[in-house]
Amino acid sequence: MRLITVRTPAGEGKEVVKIALAQGIGEAVVSMATLHRAGEGEVSQDVVDLATATPLAKQFIEALLEAPFYNPTTFSFTIRHPESLFGSKPPKDEAHPIARPTTDVYQELYQFIKVTYSLAGRVFISAVLLAYGMVENFLPIIIAGLLFLPFHHHLLGIALGGVTKEWRFLGQAALALVVSTLLIFLAGICVALVCEPPMLFELKGSMLAGIVLAAVIGVAAALASIDDAGRRELIGLAATAHISIYPAWIGLQLVYGEADSHKIVEHLVSFLINVGVLSGAAFLTYTLTGMKGSGIRRFIKGLAA
Repeated sequence: MRLITVRTPAGEGKEVVKIALAQGIGEAVVSMATLHRAGEGEVSQDVVDLATATPLAKQFIEALLEAPFYNPTTFSFTIRHPESLFGSKPPKDEAHPIARPTTDVYQELYQFIKVTYSLAGRVFISAVLLAYGMVENFLPIIIAGLLFLPFHHHLLGIALGGVTKEWRFLGQAALALVVSTLLIFLAGICVALVCEPPMLFELKGSMLAGIVLAAVIGVAAALASIDDAGRRELIGLAATAHISIYPAWIGLQLVYGEADSHKIVEHLVSFLINVGVLSGAAFLTYTLTGMKGSGIRRFIKGLAA
């Protein structure tokens, strides 16, 4: 369910309403407002308010962004997620949870792929817990560390960036992935320097099994990200557990020296393959479920012009 507010130049609200009704939205409310912007005078605007099901919201936003009259410098919209919606259609229609607007998925992931001191701190602290749990082979600490690693958001960001052809977004996701991987690796080294060997945790499983698991998790993670009812935090734990253990293990073993170089290289290759497979599976899922980037690219290009 979505509540959408669109602000347009005065007189353009009726065009937005036409698009909304054409996409199957049952009703729209148009009101007048005055925009006060710093350094500029007052500007009259139309304000269009919509309340609709999630899939209709996706269709409407994509149609609006591609409409010939749409101008990113004079139009704006916000989308909210209400707890309930009793409007012009029965609950079985209004509560349909999939698929979320591409703009929702895009901006949610953007928050997770921005490299900030908070991201660095969360990743490093979580990775320390993960690495220490691996040294002691203590599952509760391993899980505690995995819970706060935002690893799967970076991989989904790479996939969505590829589908939408928004290359700056994809680059930001790739940067976040590299930074997080290095921090997990460094956390493993730091833990190994203060904890006595041996490492009791054993990294098991064949490369083929890892590839299959990465593909399954990639599909599930992408589906969860476009579904209002998706348990994204649980899927994230699965993705994080499957992949982020590798850089922590390599960091620990470089200090402990318990594994030969061939084994370290093998796990490094497994890590890179799993990253690629998970991102690829998510890319395919986003493509098949209709995630579109033309409107987002038009918005960014319009603001930069």
